Amino acid sequence: MKFREMIKKMELYSGFSDQESKESLELMVESLSVHLTEGERKDFASQLPKELEAIALSVWPTKETAKQDMLQQFMNIQQIDEPRAKKQILCAWKTIKDAITPGEINDIRAQLPNTTVAFLH
Repeated sequence: MKFREMIKKMELYSGFSDQESKESLELMVESLSVHLTEGERKDFASQLPKELEAIALSVWPTKETAKQDMLQQFMNIQQIDEPRAKKQILCAWKTIKDAITPGEINDIRAQLPNTTVAFLH
């Protein structure tokens, strides 16, 4: 799936503007990537459009970032309330799931904190 297609799908799922949809997808890719091993991050990135692939490959997981709560991260970075952050995360996740293989989704889930997996269901 191409980047513009993903943004449009995100808009469809969320009702967000083009810009908010784009920013939410980019932040979601970054947030997921910091929880993945290098090999898994590369596998994830390889299934994304080049614009998102670059983001996935540009982040380096650290002990600190791997422990960050995704919901809190979205709220802080975008200065939005919890309901808006939840909607961004869930719609971005649904969009990403449409764009990559089910096997990759399972591999990503296996490396995420349990609370994040439960939230994303």
